[in-house]
Amino acid sequence: MKTNPEAQLKCINPCTIGVASNGRYTLGKIKINAWKSLFKKVAHNLRTRSRLHTLNESQLKDIGLTAADVDHETRKPLWK
Repeated sequence: MKTNPEAQLKCINPCTIGVASNGRYTLGKIKINAWKSLFKKVAHNLRTRSRLHTLNESQLKDIGLTAADVDHETRKPLWK
């Protein structure tokens, strides 16, 4: 896809924003490592929060948590 050289903007990080023929913005050379690290964080949070949700009251007491703590943690968005 060709982009109009006059319409290209430079980002602080190494990417190029161009305008496609339909008027939408397109990204080129996105930072793959940023997406990988976000995906790893989401996968980790999903795994640990689902395991935390399966613990019973006795196990939660052993690690110093309450059911309300677990409920608060499992309701957070996965990327946080």
